[in-house]
Amino acid sequence: MDKKDFLILLGNILDKFDTSLYNFIAPLLGSLFFPEYDFVIQLIFMYSTSITSLFARPCGIFFFGIFARYCGPLHALFYSLMGVGIFTIFIGCIPGYKTIGLLAPLSLVIIRLLRGICAAGQSSVAKLYIMHNKSDGNALRASYWYQSSSMMGIVISSSLSTVIIGTYPWMWRGCFVLAGITVLIALYVSKSIDKMIESKTVLYDGYAYNGMAILWHKKGNVIRVALVTIFSHITYSVPFIFMNTFVPLVTDISLSTMMKYNTTLLILDMIAVPIIGYCIERFNPTRLMVSASGILSCTIIPLFYFLPGASFGYVLFMRTWIVLWGVVFLCPLNFWCKKLFESSESYFLVGMGNGLGTAVLGHITTPVCLWIWYVTGCAYAPAIYLAFIMCLTLCAVISAHKIEEKQFFL
Repeated sequence: MDKKDFLILLGNILDKFDTSLYNFIAPLLGSLFFPEYDFVIQLIFMYSTSITSLFARPCGIFFFGIFARYCGPLHALFYSLMGVGIFTIFIGCIPGYKTIGLLAPLSLVIIRLLRGICAAGQSSVAKLYIMHNKSDGNALRASYWYQSSSMMGIVISSSLSTVIIGTYPWMWRGCFVLAGITVLIALYVSKSIDKMIESKTVLYDGYAYNGMAILWHKKGNVIRVALVTIFSHITYSVPFIFMNTFVPLVTDISLSTMMKYNTTLLILDMIAVPIIGYCIERFNPTRLMVSASGILSCTIIPLFYFLPGASFGYVLFMRTWIVLWGVVFLCPLNFWCKKLFESSESYFLVGMGNGLGTAVLGHITTPVCLWIWYVTGCAYAPAIYLAFIMCLTLCAVISAHKIEEKQFFL
């Protein structure tokens, strides 16, 4: 691993730390920003601020893609991560509804929007650039190490959130300020990044005036990337965010207990990613993704059906099951996406596919599932929605494989 890879992984850890912090602490903030509603509606509103990604993701991906084209990928990473740190601090400084009224939730939405633009730039540049100029074996290895670094950032965030929720809820503002300052300090320490900036690169040629035409021409594979991105969000959001708040609503297990074991499961997930990634290097990435998406699509509804009133042991098994197959799916994901587009436009096309999937359904998995349960009162109703998305993902991966085989024989 060279210095470039280390800086990319460090930046990804810090980005995921800041991003996941909001998701874990959101149950504490509902009464602060939406005090006139009941707890479930507060949760739905707090998580629904992620709908800003419908605008933030494509804007951030395109803006920082152009930045990377003219100034170099590492330069784009540096400034996008700086924006993440600054706007994370701002979240911790927003007054509550009782102080400034409707300006409180409005400020939250605006700051989440601006932060999302910066986070989109960081993610879209980093996940493919770390595989640049590597053989297929090393690129696959870089793919699962990138996923592992994501989990490391989430683990740190979950650990801090567990302490805050269980012991010091009044310190939530300090969490966001500390998270943002940590990012800025890390950037200052690694400012030698300027010496590594490429003066010119062809990696981001797709970010140009004809980008939309290229996007339309490759729309089939872009939609496939979007679907696998949604699936990857589901395998993270459901066990680590949605179930934290949903399980206490349908069982006797408390939120603090869920958060406590949330961190433990995240640590196991973080360790499992490089181990499973190493073990599956000799297998076909497409077959692994087909197996994982197929198994989860068949089992997710029965798992949710038996969830109401379930024991802690069952909840732990359910979360572990989703995480396990999610890891198998995630390890080759970035590598698989990259192989769909063997051209100089691959960064643009994969980035826009990721952005589309994240913005349309990925980030709003938790509020959508909570809303479905709130409206229907049926515990397994959200699972029907999840199973549908998983089946679409399965079809997307299989169809891409068939097209690849057809082109090979031609």
